[in-house]
Amino acid sequence: MNYKLIAIDMDGTLLRSDKTLSESTISILKEVMKQGCEIVISTGRCLKELYDIYEKLPEIRYFITTNGALVYDAKEDKVIYENSISIPLVYKIIEASHRKDLMLHILDFECIIEKDKLEHVETYKMASYREMYTKIAKCVDSIDSYFKENEKTIQKINLYHKNKEDRQESITFLSQFDLCLTYAESCALECTANHVNKGIGLQKLSSYLNIDSKQIASIGDSFNDLSMFKTANISFAMGNAEEEVKKQADIVVSDNDHDGVKEAIEYIKNFE
Repeated sequence: MNYKLIAIDMDGTLLRSDKTLSESTISILKEVMKQGCEIVISTGRCLKELYDIYEKLPEIRYFITTNGALVYDAKEDKVIYENSISIPLVYKIIEASHRKDLMLHILDFECIIEKDKLEHVETYKMASYREMYTKIAKCVDSIDSYFKENEKTIQKINLYHKNKEDRQESITFLSQFDLCLTYAESCALECTANHVNKGIGLQKLSSYLNIDSKQIASIGDSFNDLSMFKTANISFAMGNAEEEVKKQADIVVSDNDHDGVKEAIEYIKNFE
């Protein structure tokens, strides 16, 4: 294979709508890894939320998580790169969460949400994640109180809204601060430190591995994948991707429920 690294988004890309992996996708990923190609998971999720990947694809060594705030070597349990939100800016994001009825989600080396919000996760358009949150999230009574007692920089904070209008109000408030704000899901807003994105995470990893950008491919479906599209030599958008994402990709493949990732990798394997 000419390509030495393939960066793949998780939700809406590698995972089907029911948050499972198809056996045919697992098979082709294992095949290309045996040929010496690094499969890299590039996701908005935090490390704690990747348990399904660890179980199904333990061969995967490198992860770009929390939208590029962390680049991690699972084999060595080593942080290759990290760029987190400062403590003062975390407080500003928490302040934004008080302006509307929304669900706050802290993503770092663990996943933290509020108990009462988990009980009503459907209200915030995040029903498909209920099982995952129930399984791995640290549930607290109040994120405000928790953070005051455990002040630290945070890789990423998500705000889940009831509607797009509420999300726009959060964007208007947070845009005055030195943060990177990214649309996600139907009404979610992802907050990271400024100059954090999957593309920069991919650059950091490829430099660490001494892999040229001409040997990198990327596969994704959402706006937070566009930066890694630009970093890679060739990019694939899923059939279920936003139209703007499709326009910026080199190739559009089938959707995440019909083995779009497998289709992309088959193309990469045959690319000369």
